[in-house]
Parts: sequence; C-alpha cells; structure tokens
Amino acid sequence: MRFPTILIIVFLTFSTSNSYCQNDSFIGYAVSKVNQDSIISCTTFGYANEENKIVYAKNTIQPIGSVSKTFIGLALTIAQEKGIIDLDTNINEYLDFEISNPNVKGKNTITLRHLATHTSGIIDDETIYEASYTFEVVPKNNLHDFFYKNLVVTSKSKKKLFSKYKAGENYSYSNVGAALAAYVLEKASGKPFNEFTKEYIFTPLQMKNTGWFFDEIDTSKLALLYDENKAPLAKYSCDTYPDGSLKTTITDLSLYLIELIKGYNGNSTLMSKNGWSTFFSKQFSESHWQPKNSNPKEPNSGIFIFYFPSGEIGHTGSDLGASSVLKFNPKTNTGQIFMANEDLTKNNVATFKTIWKKE
Repeated sequence: MRFPTILIIVFLTFSTSNSYCQNDSFIGYAVSKVNQDSIISCTTFGYANEENKIVYAKNTIQPIGSVSKTFIGLALTIAQEKGIIDLDTNINEYLDFEISNPNVKGKNTITLRHLATHTSGIIDDETIYEASYTFEVVPKNNLHDFFYKNLVVTSKSKKKLFSKYKAGENYSYSNVGAALAAYVLEKASGKPFNEFTKEYIFTPLQMKNTGWFFDEIDTSKLALLYDENKAPLAKYSCDTYPDGSLKTTITDLSLYLIELIKGYNGNSTLMSKNGWSTFFSKQFSESHWQPKNSNPKEPNSGIFIFYFPSGEIGHTGSDLGASSVLKFNPKTNTGQIFMANEDLTKNNVATFKTIWKKE
C-alpha cells in the first residue's frame, strides 16, 4: 500500500551523468534530471505493457503513490494564500461533520498543519486502509462517505484510526490523515479536490497528461502495473485517492519538479515567495516543536514534503505495482525523478540504487 520507501533511498545521492542502464529487474521505468530552468535529461526503458510489447515512453502514464501528497501540500499553501483556509485553524471549522479523537481526554484541536506533518493523531489501521482499495476504475466511496463512515459514525473504526496522542505530540505517517487534509480543502473551497489541483497546479504547469481518476487521463497511454512476481494487475482505485492515486508521466512530473525548484528559490509565479516559504519551511525544531517518534530518515517536514538527512527535499511513493522517487538538491538546484510500473522490493532495490546513482 502507500507507504514511503524512504529506507531504500536515504543513502542515495544525485549523480551528474545522463547515462542509465536497462535491467530486467524492472518491467519498465523512467528517469529524469532537471534544474530550475528545464529538463536536463529524460530517459525511459522497458515496457509499459510487456505482453503487448508496448514500450515505456515519455508520455506513459502511471500512478506515483505517495509523491501525490506533495500536491496536497502545494494545494493547501495555494489555498491559504488565497484566503480559503488557514493551516492553524481547527479543521472542524471547515468540515460538514465533527472529527475528534476518542482516545484522548481534554481539549484537542487538529489543524491542517498537523495533518500535513503527520502529527494529527490520525493513524492508518491496516484493515480499514486496505479495505479502501477496490479493483475497479472508480473508488467505492467518495471522500465524504469514507471519512463520515470511519471517523464519525463507527466508533470502532474511530478508535482504530486514532492514536493515544493529542494533535502535535507524536509523528505517525498517515495516508488517511493526508486524504483528510484534501477533503478539508475540498469543503473549504467548495471545489472537488481533483478540480482544485487541476485549476491551480496541473493547468498552469501544462501538465496535460495528469489526473487523479481514470476518466481524467488518456487510458491508451496508461502503463500496465505489475506485482512483485511480474504478474499484471487489474486497474484499481482507492477511497482516499489524494494520498497516492495521482497518475502522470515522467515529462509532466519533471515540469512539476522544475516548479518546485523555482518556488524554493522564489522564482515561481504559481505562488508568492511567502507562499513557497510556507510550503518549504521546516516545521520541526528542538526549540519550537519536536514531536515524539520523528522518523530519522525524514528528520524534518515542510507541508507534505520531506527533508532528508542528505539535505535533499522531496518525497517517495510506493503502491500496488508502482513506485516513484522525486527529490531535489537545494544547493545545486538540480532534481531527479524515478518512476516504475512495479513496486520496489528486495528483488530490485539493488538495481534501483544503480539506476539512481549511475554512473
């Protein structure tokens, strides 16, 4: 499911070569390098559909797993700049139902900042989260119904999806919490989250082959996904789609990474310098706020975007039959992306490292 593959990539560094290797450890994959001005290189290998010998190309579309969360973060900061939301306001002020943690006593205010830094107290129960997946082209439940059923109505689900910690006290990576942030934005803006991101991110950046749902993309360009045994998977959807269901190409994702680097340096027209500063500002510090159990592999966080021990900034993604890594170096203003139509496993991690560092 959608869990960060940080443990695989924290030791990796960017290389300066444009040369990559083909390896049958992966069915198909793409790698790109960018700076804040352009795509430096973009290379694809293998198959988008091995059975039909359809090559993995620059316009091949596939899901990118949890890299999708960075789009939630960017959407939130755009919305704050527009006065639609405030990251430090109680989320219940925006919602059409009330959410509270049944496992803690006393006052407990959950904000979008808590959700965006995985410190809200909302956690992922494996059974409930896995049940949110369906091998269909549309999710079983929309965002409202999923959260209403699991965080409001059903006390048993509520208890499983909340930790014993008050908001802000403890770090726990949460797909459910990330999707809830997108739903809060949806209610505050009066615009479905997929439409909000299209209007304010995809369209301005000319990301023409990007969408959250199958009916938003050209499915003739869609990669077939493969499990760890190289068996093809049927199309699937997830109720909590904003946490990892974005479907895009290596080219479109490269345009996005270019904009992130521009934004970090105050050169993006997508938001003001203050907006980008909010998005990238390190949220944790020993003197201000250091939640328990912070992940040493992700020692700091912006708004749904991580700082790694190397100093690089980005996110990783892993889902059924899909994997991705998006990172940039703020010192060199260069970034790199990896996408594959299968998950990272112990069988292909060594190959991934070679691809990432080559040569």
